[in-house]
Amino acid sequence: MKKTKNLLLLVLCGIVFLSFAVGSGSTVESSNESGGTESEKKELKTYKINEDIFVTKDEGKYRIRITNVEETTRRNQFSDIQAQKVVLISYEYENMTMENDLSVSELGFKLYDKDNNKLETYPDINQKYGGSVSKGRKTSSVDAYALNNDNNYIELEYYDNMFNSKPDFKVILEW
Repeated sequence: MKKTKNLLLLVLCGIVFLSFAVGSGSTVESSNESGGTESEKKELKTYKINEDIFVTKDEGKYRIRITNVEETTRRNQFSDIQAQKVVLISYEYENMTMENDLSVSELGFKLYDKDNNKLETYPDINQKYGGSVSKGRKTSSVDAYALNNDNNYIELEYYDNMFNSKPDFKVILEW
């Protein structure tokens, strides 16, 4: 009986893991200058600051927009992370049609500098987690990252499912 229970638990854990690992097959759309939308299934699209990015999943549709990138001179005296620059990235997201709450955070982001070095998150007092939002609602967030060069350039890759091996889109951040 105990072996059957353990086997059942193992199978259930495997199913849950695979459902996260496989992803939901999201589609990314953006607003173009003529007001229409362009939709590309699983083809990596590149965006800029202040462009609306629409993500469509089986569960519904949501919008993300990177709204600002700025440097701060503040440093966290208790952090072990070395930072030549600390960059604050502001973004907003809106749950357009998803019945379940939507939450977007730095866990879905991977950032790289111009030399392809991955950036670390940095503990800053101005960080703001927007939390989850229900259908028809929107919120904003601010994340901080350590940048260790003089380039004012970052590539942000977004993963709708953080377990996916390929990003859904990327945003070029220049300031």
